[in-house]
Amino acid sequence: MKENTHDFLKAVQEELPEVTVLRREEERLIYAHGCYPREYKWLLQGPYKVLPEAILMPGSTDEVSRIMALSQEYSVGIIPFGGGSGIVGGSIAENHEVMLDIKNLKEFEINLVNCTAVGGAGLTGADFENMLNEAGYTCGQYPQSFQSAVLGGMVATRAIGTFSTKYGKMDDMVNSLEVVLPNGHVLNTHKTPKASTGPELDQLFLGSEGVYGIVTKVEMKIYPVAEKRYFEAFTFNRTEDGLEAIRQFVQNNVHPAVVRLYDEEESVPKMEKYGFEKGHVFLVIGYEGLEKQVDLEREYVHHYCALNGGVPKGPKPGYDWFHSRFSTKKMLDHDAMKGGTADAIEVAAPWDCIADVWREMRKALEPMCESVDCHFSHVYHTGASVYVIFHAQTGGDDYDGEKRYMECLDTAIRTSLKYGGNVSHHHGSGKAKAEYLPLEHGEAGIEVMQKIKDALDPKGLVNKGVLGL
Repeated sequence: MKENTHDFLKAVQEELPEVTVLRREEERLIYAHGCYPREYKWLLQGPYKVLPEAILMPGSTDEVSRIMALSQEYSVGIIPFGGGSGIVGGSIAENHEVMLDIKNLKEFEINLVNCTAVGGAGLTGADFENMLNEAGYTCGQYPQSFQSAVLGGMVATRAIGTFSTKYGKMDDMVNSLEVVLPNGHVLNTHKTPKASTGPELDQLFLGSEGVYGIVTKVEMKIYPVAEKRYFEAFTFNRTEDGLEAIRQFVQNNVHPAVVRLYDEEESVPKMEKYGFEKGHVFLVIGYEGLEKQVDLEREYVHHYCALNGGVPKGPKPGYDWFHSRFSTKKMLDHDAMKGGTADAIEVAAPWDCIADVWREMRKALEPMCESVDCHFSHVYHTGASVYVIFHAQTGGDDYDGEKRYMECLDTAIRTSLKYGGNVSHHHGSGKAKAEYLPLEHGEAGIEVMQKIKDALDPKGLVNKGVLGL
């Protein structure tokens, strides 16, 4: 351990005796990885590549503030750590940093007049939602990592959940933030519904993956629990027909909660399971809200689906999706295979590009993979996102699996950018995708991001290397 790190940890223990400090090797290994596919391969290759020097577990914003001030004083790198569910390498201690585990930040407060709730950054999505439900409310944020991802991490990556068409994404849901800056200063952004007093500072930290500061509290917009929830399915001749139906109803201001279109290949097991038309594609729609609102949305969705050849298939397939929506077993099975790998690459594109992005990414990945599954599950007025999920098996060892992963990731992202898509829709960039950010933001965009980093964290101590900063 470096002398400055040793002195830093000694100062933390002396000044903040309530902060838990973990130093044993097995504890450091637990924190050394998230769910980045390369990290799975590193676990299987032998002794783990990099471990944090220690883990700190503060229980309050004041403790986080003092830790950050001390980290600057002793020039010790800090990596914030939440639920460990990130899949882009956003918490790799390559420089032997100290991890700051925020999961003890679990404050909860609800304001029924403003329809907002404040959650500590360490609350999981499930914890936060369950407490809201007890009061008769919801925030509508249901990512696949719902049981493990924490509010602070979801802010840091601009995360999104499956009910996004109605409730939006984290950057729509957040009303205000409490953030500890790298120097230990505490920023509380304004709580008013709108201001004309310069840039919205919330947006600086949404998607910043911790490089500009550590989120400690999140104020979220909330809604009464829906009077009615209803799921149903449709089939279409082609993926393009389903996309056109979705584009038409969304652009006509019809926003069901869940919109999930599977392409021809990923639809196959669903079509076989229910005995639907072979070779067609499968669409799940979920609605929730006031009863009359749900009924009206269903009427318009049926109208636009029919215009594009959609055939209604009733509620059962929709409810089956709802009850199995958190499963990631297929991907994890491939990551665990010797020589195997898998990942979900999620990108977004305008409506006039999205079909090309989907088609060309699938075409580029298929020669390298056992299977490629594609679906569209987040849609907007101007475009949509597509998941391109690859499963590969090299037949070699875990070094071969890691190499194949890097080849697939590079191919997927470069193909997305070539045909009008972006680098990442909602998983963040971490270190996995950092090298591609100049291709999306351009030289001037990276210059702005770096200058903000230099101003807030001149020593470059907080999550160094993430976002390429």
